[in-house]
Amino acid sequence: MLSQLARREGSGMFKTMKKSSTIFLVIALLAALTACGSKNDNATNDKSGQADAKQVKLKFYAQYSGENIQVYDAAKAAMKEKMPEVNVEFEVAAQDDDQKIKTYAAAGSLPDIFSASSGLIEVLKNSGNLMELDQVVEENHIEDLLNDITKKTLRNKDGHIYAVPEVGQWSAVIYYNKELFQKNNIKVPENYTEFLQAVNAFHSAGITPLSLFAKEKWPGVQLYDMAVVGSEPEGIKRLDNGEGDFSDEAYQGASQKISELVKAGMLSKNAFTMTWDDALAQFTSGNSAMILNGAWAMNDFYKQMGDKFGILYTPLTDADKIADHKWNVSGGGGGASGGFAVSKNSDNKEVAAKYAALFSLEYGKQRVYLLGDPNPVQIDNPEPKDGFSPIQKQYKEDAVNFKTMSVFPWGLENPKFKTSLEDNVQKLLNGQSVDGFTNDMNKALENARK
Repeated sequence: MLSQLARREGSGMFKTMKKSSTIFLVIALLAALTACGSKNDNATNDKSGQADAKQVKLKFYAQYSGENIQVYDAAKAAMKEKMPEVNVEFEVAAQDDDQKIKTYAAAGSLPDIFSASSGLIEVLKNSGNLMELDQVVEENHIEDLLNDITKKTLRNKDGHIYAVPEVGQWSAVIYYNKELFQKNNIKVPENYTEFLQAVNAFHSAGITPLSLFAKEKWPGVQLYDMAVVGSEPEGIKRLDNGEGDFSDEAYQGASQKISELVKAGMLSKNAFTMTWDDALAQFTSGNSAMILNGAWAMNDFYKQMGDKFGILYTPLTDADKIADHKWNVSGGGGGASGGFAVSKNSDNKEVAAKYAALFSLEYGKQRVYLLGDPNPVQIDNPEPKDGFSPIQKQYKEDAVNFKTMSVFPWGLENPKFKTSLEDNVQKLLNGQSVDGFTNDMNKALENARK
């Protein structure tokens, strides 16, 4: 442009004025171009800045309480490095047997991410509320990082992945107070006969034999399952799968054992109003000899009791069956495909799916590092910051011998069966006859299978 203007210039004042005008015009054009460029650059920068600043907020419904808080917070901090655009808001999950999360689903307001057992997954899958995570698991090579036991629980029975496991398969156990057994000269039970003898002895001594926080219904069902697995390794899971009924020998035997133990004074009078905190306090203070929970609770006891307690896996098994069923234990995980799930109706479901899958891995690592979890989900894990406690070491060694696991009640997939079993086991623990329990459950089972 400059050369074209120069060739058109003449001589004299007119030329001078024309030259000045031309120079002015060129400067103006350059200024305009510069301004346009600057404006475009700023627009680009603003757009880039907006993209960088765009944040995604996700609601996460989880067991954000107790010692788990530090685990969730540490996993969240680690995820901030991987997905800095995501901000998570935790909602403390209610201890209500999934009633609140089911209400959210019915109202179309599920959190973006939530902890789900296989039982809950079946309900939400059938109602079209769950997002399939197959693609995000494949893209992030998550299955390659999981140990063999966890891989078996990754896929639902329909072949799809609806959640990534965050914790391993836990055994249900009965914890016992070593000092109380020694002080009262009572043998630590290794089979049902010895367990009944211990219950009778502690009851006679004015000590509650077993703390059961029966305000929640699942501990009673778990106790019943522990009585079943001594002769039927699948426990109540077999019934949930549509096989057998409560007239079968394994279930009849379990019903009779629970009834006999109740009559012997196994439970305290306030068992049905007792929370976990109540039961924990009763046991750790020496006012009860035993307590039932999952093996995950061993940290709670160790912090308060040190090595003054032990764990039992199959104390309700008949003596003549111990050799064959010693390592057929009650418990399990959330069931196949349990873990962190994602709402299909989330406004940010793609981001939520990736976050949930990766968060599961971080959560598992932090459980090992912070809590000394002896039951990890991954192949490679950090060393616990405080090492393993003696009881954690024992569990880690014992778990290698487990042959089978049954299920925790929240892993039952037939909701009608689950509800009926919880309600009727409460009646059995309250003194209902074995015949009454059997008849009621067989009717309920028939209805649940329709």
